[in-house]
Amino acid sequence: MMDIALLRKGINEGRLEEDSFRTLSLIAKVCADNLSSGRDLVVRALDRKANLAVQYQEILDELVMKVGLYPYVGDLSELSLRSAMLHAAHRADGEMEDYVIHQAQARVLRKLMAGESVILSAPTSFGKSLLIDILISAKNFTNIVLIVPTLALVEETRRRMSRFSDRYSIITSNGQALSANNIFVFTQERLLSFEDALPEVDFFVIDEFYKLSISGEGDRATLLNQAFLMLAKSKAQFYLLGPSIKAIPESVHEKVKCSFMVEDFQTVAIELHRLKKKPNKDLALADLLDRTEGQTMVYCQSPNSARSVLKEYLKNRPLQKVEDQELIEAAEWTAKHYNGDWLVSVGLRYGIGIHHGRLPRSLGRFMVRAFEEGKLNILLCTSTLIEGVNTAAKNVVIYDNKLNRQPLDFFTFNNIKGRSGRMFRHFIGNVYLFDEPPEEDLPFVDIPALNPTENTPSSLLLRIPVFDLPQSLQSKVNALIEQKYLPFNLLVSHSGIEPENLIETAKYIWGLSHNDLRLVSWVAKPSYEELKFSSEIIWDKLGGSYTARAASMRSASMMTKWVWDLYKTRNVPAFRREKITSQIAYGVSPDDSVENVLAFIRGWASFNYPKFLSALNSIASYVLTAKGFKGCNYIPFAASIEHLFQPDTFSSLEEYGLPTEITERLVQGRIFGKEEPLDVVINKLKLPDIRRFGGGVFEQRIIEDFQQGIGVSPTLKDKN
Repeated sequence: MMDIALLRKGINEGRLEEDSFRTLSLIAKVCADNLSSGRDLVVRALDRKANLAVQYQEILDELVMKVGLYPYVGDLSELSLRSAMLHAAHRADGEMEDYVIHQAQARVLRKLMAGESVILSAPTSFGKSLLIDILISAKNFTNIVLIVPTLALVEETRRRMSRFSDRYSIITSNGQALSANNIFVFTQERLLSFEDALPEVDFFVIDEFYKLSISGEGDRATLLNQAFLMLAKSKAQFYLLGPSIKAIPESVHEKVKCSFMVEDFQTVAIELHRLKKKPNKDLALADLLDRTEGQTMVYCQSPNSARSVLKEYLKNRPLQKVEDQELIEAAEWTAKHYNGDWLVSVGLRYGIGIHHGRLPRSLGRFMVRAFEEGKLNILLCTSTLIEGVNTAAKNVVIYDNKLNRQPLDFFTFNNIKGRSGRMFRHFIGNVYLFDEPPEEDLPFVDIPALNPTENTPSSLLLRIPVFDLPQSLQSKVNALIEQKYLPFNLLVSHSGIEPENLIETAKYIWGLSHNDLRLVSWVAKPSYEELKFSSEIIWDKLGGSYTARAASMRSASMMTKWVWDLYKTRNVPAFRREKITSQIAYGVSPDDSVENVLAFIRGWASFNYPKFLSALNSIASYVLTAKGFKGCNYIPFAASIEHLFQPDTFSSLEEYGLPTEITERLVQGRIFGKEEPLDVVINKLKLPDIRRFGGGVFEQRIIEDFQQGIGVSPTLKDKN
């Protein structure tokens, strides 16, 4: 029996070049016996293809075809007729005609093209998302919904979908006009807020569907299940995709007709390397970075860990500052608008990027783009490496073996590992480990929307038809429906908050004195005392304290003060500067000062606080009216804070990758008006001369990247 490990070692050591015919013959034998092992060897051979004589390159191309890696063959002229026809059969049509899919993609696509719904488990490098684009290109859907886990991926997906903008309106926010045909690109939260305005859907996608399991994702998983339940009721065709899933409940097959497909088709090869923590972990990392070729992503369990890694690396190595003008200006820009001692700014001076969920979206996009373009050689990432950054590198270092203070499980480890290597760029990815990899144990993904249990949150149970609930859960739901404090429709309308918290809040407001009721009866513009009273209810009764603490709020009083200061300032850059400066004056580190403010803006002010305030408005208004008082109205204030008390378009443009600092200049330059709708603004921002509003190479490249994202071709801009 052939020793595959020995053959693999020989390829890595140059045996393919030394004895090409024999090595390719041995690879062919492995392909005949074990296609998966043969495919791994073929990928490794492709990494050295340029070193082979032409006749051996042609033999390798035939092996590539044999193992189903059709996209890797570019020159068809020397292929056999059979292989050339096979290659042609796997080329996409329409807008996607430049793409060729591999053998396993074709198996999945055939089912989707036939109108079947598919749940796909496949590796990170498989090309799962490409199938969405090919299907849209080939079929005439009317309304498509794409659910992705992060706003960063909303923007990335929106840019990808722009290739279909001649046929579809690409909708990512509430302020956009719908057309006859639409592609909605949303997170689950945004979809649920759009529920009443959503037209009939005929195809939907959920990316990273493993997040339907509530145990790992908490509130967001509950909302994803609600989104899935809402879309599934439409009977539309669907495609759920995710990596490395072992199984789904049998009840899923019974309740929604679909195929569950598990593919282990690898398009890149992975080499695992164990690292010793000697003389210590940080010095070992520095030694590795000294000797590795190509770009490197380093996984860290938290922003604090990423900062610590950067500090130690800069201490252990006398690095040269970058000479690239864009990076120099990026470092200066972040120093000016945030703080010069913020390690994100410091890292840029040395060509090192940091990416985590608290970064402003425009800055996070810049980090990814600079890494993709090779300007940043090292990118320190948190879990955004798994779900928020769709990029890959030749090398991935797993510095921490934890996520959310828990040991990495095999599933998460696989996802991180899958970021090494990339089709056409890095045939072989290197993964470096300081700890033993976790034991192989792929997860079983439950879908509570279709398989509710005693642990299913009440907010989801209320959306499931009673006849689909087990008998043991019907009494729980009936108790919520029959309670006397709030009507059923109010409990369902605030799906992001558990009904028990809504009811507890209603009980509290029912018991308030006449004087205290006046503090909840404000309309549109609260006084400080009214805002403070509302914030205390959100913190103590409505369940907001957990989310607020995650956004760096330590108390209801602090939350009130920061919301009030933002309200009075009505200028995000000015508010940010003041809060960073005042925290540093109180002895908080520059890193914590900056990231506390960013966490508040992204994690609390622009989403969660408006959500809780809207729910409190419904509860207070209901109770006040029932007691014979005039109702309240917090909605104008909640809508304003959701956009950070700025024009609605500012927050949308930030999601598109345009910082507020540049947007303000465009308004001052009369490129567009503050009150104009987003679609009008986007059209005006396609003008070629808006790059002049960039204060240097960094800002001009941000504007250029933003324009590319809204469909302006670089060639068109150059001609102008």
